[in-house]
Amino acid sequence: MCRMCETLSTDPNTFWYLDPRQYSNRLYKLREPGRRMQEAQQSEGFQNRLNDAIEARARGDTGSYKTIIGEMNRKAAMHPGGQIIPLADLFKVADMGTPMAAMMCICRQQTRACEECSLSQYTCMGLGTGMYKWERWPERYKGGVDFLSPNEAKGWLEEWDRRGMVHLVMQEGGDFLGGICNCDFPDCGAIRLRIDYGLDQQLVKAEYVCFIDFEKCNGCGDCVGRCQFNALKYEATTEKANIDQFACFGCGLCETACPRDAIYFRDRNKLPGLQKVW
Repeated sequence: MCRMCETLSTDPNTFWYLDPRQYSNRLYKLREPGRRMQEAQQSEGFQNRLNDAIEARARGDTGSYKTIIGEMNRKAAMHPGGQIIPLADLFKVADMGTPMAAMMCICRQQTRACEECSLSQYTCMGLGTGMYKWERWPERYKGGVDFLSPNEAKGWLEEWDRRGMVHLVMQEGGDFLGGICNCDFPDCGAIRLRIDYGLDQQLVKAEYVCFIDFEKCNGCGDCVGRCQFNALKYEATTEKANIDQFACFGCGLCETACPRDAIYFRDRNKLPGLQKVW
């Protein structure tokens, strides 16, 4: 079981993001005039330490780099974060997470200088009463928002899946699921922190691992190129796709692309060699 299920789920047989308690969002108070957000202060502290790590690596100080990254991972492990989730489970989240609103991706704004401003462009989704906290993070709302019904949200999510976006669910404040991110490498901040810097506590792998049914796979290659984590390749020897389960994040982009249903999920928790590979 991943650390998020251990700390957040009230039912040991239910993934944390399918626990109804995660959708019972707390009420909130307006900040006092002139008082800064706690989230902003924490974000600045995190960025300062990451900058220290980047500078250490740039000057070849591997020891300091590893020490700083280790410290950041230990701190991150004490707090909820984000987790990869396949489309089928994301549909279950859409059934539970109202109100839901599609909105601009802050990662893409920062990496691409792109401000999404319409439903066809929005790639993030806020869930629950947090969507009414307009004053909490005003730059996220510059491009507007589009409130969606569960069925509309599923169609929107399915389209981003078709276009090759990885899905993440994000936990907020230690007591509720706050949003969904559809993103890709290198735009996504959470994916980059894990892949580029080894901050593996910032983003948890999915509860599943993908496998190939070699009897069904015909080597068409439709899944090749969809993996953001270098876990899937085409093998010239067998003329079929192959997945490295230790590298697999369980996002399912390969599974939804396969026209022969040759890719399937298995529960990571039930695989002895992968139970602790998060």
